[in-house]
Amino acid sequence: MKITTLTQFEAFLETRIPTREALFMGDIGLRRAKYFMKLLGNPQNKVKVIHIAGTSGKGSTAHLTSHILQSQGFSVGMSISPHIFDIRERMQINNQLPNEKLILKYFNQILPTILKMEKCKYGMPTFFEINVALAFYMFAKEKLDYAVMETGLGGRLDATNTVTNKNKICIITKLGLDHTQILGKTISEIAAEKAGIINSKNTTINTQQKPAAQTVIKNRCEEKNATLHIIDKKNYSIISSTANETIFDFSFSPVIPGLTRNPGFSTQNFLLQYKHKLKPRVLILDSCLRRNDKGRKLSLKNIRLGLIGIHQAENCSLALACLSTLSERDKFDVNETSLRNALENINITGRLEIRKINGKTLIIDGAHNPQKMKALTSNLSKIYPSQKFTFIVAFKKGKDFKTMLKYIIPLADKILLTQFSTSGMDNHWSSIDNQEIATFLQSQNFKNFSIIKNKRSDILKNVRTSKEPVVITGSLYLISSIYPFLKI
Repeated sequence: MKITTLTQFEAFLETRIPTREALFMGDIGLRRAKYFMKLLGNPQNKVKVIHIAGTSGKGSTAHLTSHILQSQGFSVGMSISPHIFDIRERMQINNQLPNEKLILKYFNQILPTILKMEKCKYGMPTFFEINVALAFYMFAKEKLDYAVMETGLGGRLDATNTVTNKNKICIITKLGLDHTQILGKTISEIAAEKAGIINSKNTTINTQQKPAAQTVIKNRCEEKNATLHIIDKKNYSIISSTANETIFDFSFSPVIPGLTRNPGFSTQNFLLQYKHKLKPRVLILDSCLRRNDKGRKLSLKNIRLGLIGIHQAENCSLALACLSTLSERDKFDVNETSLRNALENINITGRLEIRKINGKTLIIDGAHNPQKMKALTSNLSKIYPSQKFTFIVAFKKGKDFKTMLKYIIPLADKILLTQFSTSGMDNHWSSIDNQEIATFLQSQNFKNFSIIKNKRSDILKNVRTSKEPVVITGSLYLISSIYPFLKI
């Protein structure tokens, strides 16, 4: 069997989309992924990996990390999900889609292993597992310098979590309550799933979390003898946020594993009080301990980031801390001019994009949980004070649409309810029934809403005739379905 076109490749993958029940069956998927990678020669351990998990911002952070590393002259692979335009978004090289010839070359090399696994005790790998394995395999074969891998869901049992190299960098973005029926109903349970990507002696870069989540991540790092960097407002400060860019300052000093003693404490007292805490790769900020200051400080003033929204400064700070850490570990100097140029010109599909269609303002954002929707509406209020909007929305089944709508309603002049149903994705996802949403809007005394079809004519008509700026949001799957209509 040989696949000769990208269309055939996609058709093959669609036959490997599992049922909803088979998608979340405990650790069977991870065991299958590990076995799959073993049969392929463990390519995931032949490239330096930056592994990203989180509830909000992991896609943006992956893009930022990849662009930043490329700006420094490195060859970089990036795997994200879901894709918006093209399945090859899941295996990009230097922030470009690989050509069809390259995809087919490597897919045909791993295809016999995929078919062989059909008869093994784990069964044939799924759509998502095949894409992850193909990305790792391609990145290793192309001898790329780094691979930026975004988790699909959770982290602990995710197919991306097969890397055993101690040199893996883990990045954990902002955590919140999402996918609670799968990951857990508390922030601590969700943090445990996300922190599951932290393995032995991995360096971990984590945004400041809620105390319950932060405790879980810290404990995981201690358990795995891993270095932990916490990025918070001491590392970055917002200067301004407009409809064109976000400007902020950033400062970070990478910590070389190891604890050093502050002056004024006797060696005897130091050992008596802290001998049980001398875990050589965990940061313990007790009063008698200080950070090892051998790491070179990365300090940047007035960073002009081409992404809109103050939350993107936080995501960018995680990526910059990763750059600083790698610069120290892998012994390279940061080219500030190239770095600033990359950040100023970056654009990420479906992340607070502001466009014009026939002179009308169109804002596109894939906010799909309450945390993301809060960030979107907060940024809209800051960028467009006192402005009302027309919202075109659809939400994936299982999402907390009521909380998301509570953020939307205060800014909405009108809400247009549409729908989506996916094909060619990790699973068959569909949107919440609009009658259920309509009932909720009525209960909130919001009456200016209607239901429209997800068709080119309907979408464009409402964009063109709206008196207010139009915001399309609620799901990346919605964004993916509408983008072909917009030709942007």
